Amino acid sequence: MDDFLKVASLSDEDVARIRVLEKTTGTHIMAFEPGLKVASLSDENLQLVKELESQLDATLLVFESA
Repeated sequence: MDDFLKVASLSDEDVARIRVLEKTTGTHIMAFEPGLKVASLSDENLQLVKELESQLDATLLVFESA
């Protein structure tokens, strides 16, 4: 799985259409487009990412530099 997703560039009209769908479904929606590669990390670097995720109480997505 080399290709990954990035936040899509949307027009104001597209954003409005998503907001209508969010309201209709009572959910939150994020739009993504293909374009990034997930980084291949060493075990040591993966552990550093996991530790920071724990500290931040968040999920981090790590991508290759362009």
